[in-house]
Amino acid sequence: MIKIAIATLGCKTNTAESAIILNQFNPENYTLVPFASTADIYIINTCTVTQRTDYKSRNLIRKALKQKSKNPAVKVIVTGCYAQRNYEEIKKLGDIDLIVDNQNKLDLAELLNNEDYHFQDIMTAAEFNFKPVQKMIEHTRAFQKIQDGCDYRCHYCAVPYARGPARSAKFSEVLTQARIFVENGYKEIVLGGINLGLYEDEGKNLADVVEAMEKLEGLELIRISSLEPHLFSLELLKRLKQCTKICPHFHIPLQSGNDRTLKGMGRPYNSSDFEVLLNHIFSFFPDAAIGLDVITGFPGESSSDFQATLNFIAKLPIAYLHIFPFSCRPGTAAYSLPEQVSKQEKNRRAQRLLQLGKEKKEYYKQKMINEKILLRGILESKENEIGTILSDHYIRAYTSTNKKAGELLKIIPQQLYKDGVFGAKAE
Repeated sequence: MIKIAIATLGCKTNTAESAIILNQFNPENYTLVPFASTADIYIINTCTVTQRTDYKSRNLIRKALKQKSKNPAVKVIVTGCYAQRNYEEIKKLGDIDLIVDNQNKLDLAELLNNEDYHFQDIMTAAEFNFKPVQKMIEHTRAFQKIQDGCDYRCHYCAVPYARGPARSAKFSEVLTQARIFVENGYKEIVLGGINLGLYEDEGKNLADVVEAMEKLEGLELIRISSLEPHLFSLELLKRLKQCTKICPHFHIPLQSGNDRTLKGMGRPYNSSDFEVLLNHIFSFFPDAAIGLDVITGFPGESSSDFQATLNFIAKLPIAYLHIFPFSCRPGTAAYSLPEQVSKQEKNRRAQRLLQLGKEKKEYYKQKMINEKILLRGILESKENEIGTILSDHYIRAYTSTNKKAGELLKIIPQQLYKDGVFGAKAE
């Protein structure tokens, strides 16, 4: 049996793609092993969203090359967004067998012995590369990629240059993949993409996808990953509200609560627009768990600009924050901007936002308990008859249960417990 080790950095789209990559190998011929162990093939699916993920990508490549130095027969394969943007840099790291571009990464197993393969400029990608997959890698939820690429050029973001233009899976392919997941026992599907709100196929949009998946017998929950604020329309909200399987959990990249900073970032909305959007969401989903991405320390962001962001977020009824100190990405408009904020100041601001995020999260959990909001989730694991779920409201919850992993649980939260809530099973 061939031993394959795969390391995945970054977003849910990369997670979905790693599962597809592994699925291309004959399951009768390989076994999956931890990345830190001895393997015959090491695959590193990289990310380039920040300088830190670049560093992590290089570190994983070097670890694989160290194994290859002990055994020259070992194959080292690198793909993903860091690989797309830094082909020559990766070649210099050592004896790497294959570097695969993002458009062809799903064909990685075939390319191992293909001498005619040439690394593709991702900006020339025109079609969505669809490959069906049977199961995820060690996940009780299925991550389904239905869209790739982005047509926007936010000034801080390198992702469009690593993923290429926006393109979508065919509507029929989306349903084919969803059925495969359900037939293989998955009861929750997380829909993802690089810019998910741009999904479109012959007039079908994201709302059409959710409505069609709603009809799949055996599927219990549908979760939507990150959506850009200006693509979160009233029409989409109205149609999502009619779907009983939709998770009332929405992750939205705010990036800044200060209008001057938003303009500098090249974001096509202001703080007032964002506040209106949240009001619309809560009018349809009163108990929604809303999470925000926030970048701090963007070039030119003054102390008063940051305080405006802090004040703006403090008044929003959100559930959590994901904080990113600004990271200079070569090739982006923000890379050479003046008035760069020092690393020390970026970290100081990030800590203040992290504290605010912690307070928001605890307040939201207590709200769920006080209002006895029903939480639904797929049982992930059990220890001494205590099971854990990541609920439809994005709260990790613990409860006693006799159900098996992979089954749907419904609980009423009762008290704070560990990093989530402890609840009794609802009938």
